[in-house]
Amino acid sequence: QKTFRWDSMHDSAFAYDPPALARQVMSGERVVDHDGSLAAALQSCVKCGDMWNEGIVSPRIAEISLLGGLGCGKALLSLVLEELESLPPSPSRNYDYVVLQATENSVSFYESMGFVRVG
Repeated sequence: QKTFRWDSMHDSAFAYDPPALARQVMSGERVVDHDGSLAAALQSCVKCGDMWNEGIVSPRIAEISLLGGLGCGKALLSLVLEELESLPPSPSRNYDYVVLQATENSVSFYESMGFVRVG
């Protein structure tokens, strides 16, 4: 049974980057998890659930999704991040990380918002 794994050190983690993106990663123009420390921290977070039914839930990771191409992504993402940062810590909502899946075209947008690429 295969499950998702955070792993920036896997051989294929950055292997499928287009040449221009690979050059930017190698030159340091783009921030990525080069040493695997962020991936290791994400992987070590408590997880529960069943990937075939309700899905895997990580109570301390907030996963966000946005509707791309609307021209309001920066405003929406800023509001979500501000809201998450303003929440008082509690057992049910105390996030250590905010994660998302980005398309190739949206990577630079998320990087401009402070996100770091993992894998």
